Amino acid sequence: MKNNKVNDLLIRRMVSRELFMKFIYQNELLGGDWKDLYNKLNTFLDGVEDDAIEIHKENGGRELEPLETYRDSILDGSYLMDMASTVELNISEIDEYINKYARNWTVESLPKVDLSILRVAIAEIKYTAIVPNGVACDQAVTLAKRYCDDNAYKYINGILGSIIG
Repeated sequence: MKNNKVNDLLIRRMVSRELFMKFIYQNELLGGDWKDLYNKLNTFLDGVEDDAIEIHKENGGRELEPLETYRDSILDGSYLMDMASTVELNISEIDEYINKYARNWTVESLPKVDLSILRVAIAEIKYTAIVPNGVACDQAVTLAKRYCDDNAYKYINGILGSIIG
């Protein structure tokens, strides 16, 4: 029973991380500011239920019961709240890390998906205690392999490795 709860939490965290990355990506594309992220995130989550359920299933999540809401069943609300607050409070420093360690790239020149993945991972590594550094790197590489150009995961992994030092 305990193993199922741990596995469920890991799947919820993966779904939440991927959706948060997509939210950061959307905010960047729309030229949004970095204030009031939690409320913006809640609005974003209102429109991504089908995507969330698909990500949940792809990661081995169980079928939802008919009366379950996707937010309560497949998202890690505390993770999302922590990440929204962390990025809002630390976006300037997060971007400084990217500019410092991304050779020949800046936050202005990086592809926006790559930038979004890096922002999430750096927030996890530098400003939260909820995700081990190795897990943050591994998950960033996994997202990069899924959403970025073929070799992007290599430099994303390199940037994060330099930050962890």
